[in-house]
Amino acid sequence: MKVRKIYWVMAMLIMALTTGCYYDVITPPDPNAPPQNVSFSNDLQPIFNTSCATTGCHGDGGHNPILTADKSYNALLSGGFVNTTIPTESILYKEINNGLMPPTGKLPQVQIQMVLDWIKIGAPNN
Repeated sequence: MKVRKIYWVMAMLIMALTTGCYYDVITPPDPNAPPQNVSFSNDLQPIFNTSCATTGCHGDGGHNPILTADKSYNALLSGGFVNTTIPTESILYKEINNGLMPPTGKLPQVQIQMVLDWIKIGAPNN
């Protein structure tokens, strides 16, 4: 009976230790993955607001494209920064995927994938 209890305690201990392990796997954006539904205003604009549309960068009076909430969509589409025919050739995607933008550091992979997915679904103004 005592041996059975020891085995039970050891099994619980091993289970507790192994289920507590977690590895954060960062995968690069997959240009061949089926695109997820992405909202320009709800998903992308917040990224632009915090990482791009700042003073001296892509805010009002800054570098093109201007990525403030009132101008970003038109600036991206009319300025040739988005290529819906070949999404991976979009200037917007290439700049953030290569880590050239933002200059403060590369965006998280999940955000880069959202940009690519948005372009792949036709870059809607949603």
